[in-house]
Amino acid sequence: MTVDSFHTSGTSPAFLPQRCRVAILGFGTVGSAIASRLAGPDPVDGLELTHILDRRAPVKRNALERHGSRAGAIHWTTRFDDVLASDVDVIVEAIGGLEPAADWIRAALAAGKSVVTANKQVIAQCGPSLLALAARQGRQLRFEAAVGGAMPIVRAIGDGLAGDRISRIDAILNGTTNAVLSRMEATHCSLDDALEDARLRGLAEADPSADLDGDDAAAKLAILCALGFQLRVSPARIETRTTARIQPEDFREASLRGGTIRQIAYADYDRERSSLTVWVAPVFVGRTSLFARTIGPQNAAIVTGAYAGDMTITGTGAGGEATAVAAIGDLVAIARDHAAIVPAPILTEPKEIRGLVDHKLAEAV
Repeated sequence: MTVDSFHTSGTSPAFLPQRCRVAILGFGTVGSAIASRLAGPDPVDGLELTHILDRRAPVKRNALERHGSRAGAIHWTTRFDDVLASDVDVIVEAIGGLEPAADWIRAALAAGKSVVTANKQVIAQCGPSLLALAARQGRQLRFEAAVGGAMPIVRAIGDGLAGDRISRIDAILNGTTNAVLSRMEATHCSLDDALEDARLRGLAEADPSADLDGDDAAAKLAILCALGFQLRVSPARIETRTTARIQPEDFREASLRGGTIRQIAYADYDRERSSLTVWVAPVFVGRTSLFARTIGPQNAAIVTGAYAGDMTITGTGAGGEATAVAAIGDLVAIARDHAAIVPAPILTEPKEIRGLVDHKLAEAV
């Protein structure tokens, strides 16, 4: 290969993604952030946003056109059938919730569209069957944005660490809760005040119970158990303890002990016994640990493998822009290779699932 084979500036045409027509379902926090990137002044090569579905399409359209330099060419609709009948290559599901999201993803794949989703509940509960459908249809279902926002943990575990045998995952998987806890630690304010600050910064929903109670992190952890351990684990079987009762006094006590409090998602798999210890809870972490240093909407994970040891992954875990980064990364991967297939996982059930009370190393708050 000669030096002339490489370009010294710009992007080599050989690496540019193919033209890929994109539709977005939902124009909330995540959907609007993705649309603003694709239709704005800093577009992504090869990705063309052609359709947006939202139940308040006329109002939302005006909002995008004020900020998007290419927004005028987008077809807006309130009907999913309009998107399904279009010539889009990839549908981004950003409506959230289990239904109708799961049905729409299923219909999109059956119609020959690839799908990118940020929906952790759909992937946690229906992921294997949807991936099998995508494979049968010769299409892709990608979901990096469903776990950890901009922290690229799905691809890291599913692809980058596929050559290892993963035994343990320790992680902060909910950026909203981490933003609340780290603000309480820094300012000694109440949980309600920290939560209001998170809302003002676009890091918390009007109803944050799924974040604080651990349900959001449990769904993400179930996905990681499938990717890392090849286990089928229902989020409902993951023990969770709420963060909503944490008080400023808890942080003062933790500081005297040399640490702080974080919501940790934990999974440890003993393959010989087929025993999984898995939970989500606010726990004490040492001041020098990675998790104590993870502040604001950041996520962090330590993945332990039999051969590579501990591997650290970090990134912003809350907010529309961070999630959009992950979703757009999936869109680019599809555009680069429309024919690639993401194989459906072959999952087994663990013989035993244990929770926090069985885990002697955890120091629960």
